[in-house]
Amino acid sequence: MLRKSLLCAASLLFASGCGDDAGPSEDTFRDGLPTKEMTQVKAPKENGQGLTSSGPSAMAGQGQKSEYYQATVDATVTVNGGTLWVLNLIEQIAKYPPTTLEENKAVWGPHTDALSPTTWRLTVTKSGDASFSWVLDGKAKADADSAFKAVLSGSQTVTVDANGERQRGFGSGELHIDWDVAHSLPDADPKHVGTAEIRYSRLNATAETTVEADFRQVRDEKNPEKRTDADYRFKATATGGELEYAFRQDVDSPVDGTLEKVGIKSRWTLTGAGRADVKVSGGSLGFEVLYSECWDPNFLSTYLELNLEPNPRYGEEQTSCGGFTTAVYSSL
Repeated sequence: MLRKSLLCAASLLFASGCGDDAGPSEDTFRDGLPTKEMTQVKAPKENGQGLTSSGPSAMAGQGQKSEYYQATVDATVTVNGGTLWVLNLIEQIAKYPPTTLEENKAVWGPHTDALSPTTWRLTVTKSGDASFSWVLDGKAKADADSAFKAVLSGSQTVTVDANGERQRGFGSGELHIDWDVAHSLPDADPKHVGTAEIRYSRLNATAETTVEADFRQVRDEKNPEKRTDADYRFKATATGGELEYAFRQDVDSPVDGTLEKVGIKSRWTLTGAGRADVKVSGGSLGFEVLYSECWDPNFLSTYLELNLEPNPRYGEEQTSCGGFTTAVYSSL
């Protein structure tokens, strides 16, 4: 705060304002909005390049592409896909000047793209030097303003540096997505249903990054007529990353409509080498199924252990798992 105070004092020599005394800045409110980097879940990667889902092409077997490496990538795509359209939409709206700008509130809109049937309104409220909340309302273009409904909302605390300056793109917060409410809009995606609660923390460029996502009553991709719940927990560190997630699905055979709980925890190093430990329990199973698989930096399967008879197994846990020599199962 000392540097900022000195700059303010110096500016008085030229009869100019400073900081909040000069009136609110639209950039102040942009600081309070989440960015894609703050909520991104990053998969194991090779040569610094991010990966995307390539579908169920993984083949189990020693020396072949790791099945649970691919499952880990697919899980990151699920979480990122749920937030990407949200953050893209907010980014596009906030790049324009706000319609109204007050001491502690900025409003963008109502705004409608020329060829869009939906009108949006973004409101950002400042409750402290680095504390913000925001809400994105939508309605059909032809409807009255009374038809606006909150589709997205969130809050964020922005990181402040030693000089008291807010650091855009760094901080912690949460956002809420309501796809069921979004269905009242004319261009809603029918595949997106239910709700999502996303909590994130990215305090600076070198700090541990975490993303927690709770999906409730979303579309079951294996049975689109039904809904399901799923939880995800992601952590990125200086040495690699980890992702654990859990969901309920009828995974045993024969399919009987009873849902089993599936928990998966994946861990990986900066080289991309990693390990996944899987536990399936409950439902109509009379026992726990435990499954572990490891992969090398090229994402090829190097170790497998399954507690079923006959017991498929290959590789050595101590030498084939990139340093992850002990199974760790999801606690979700």
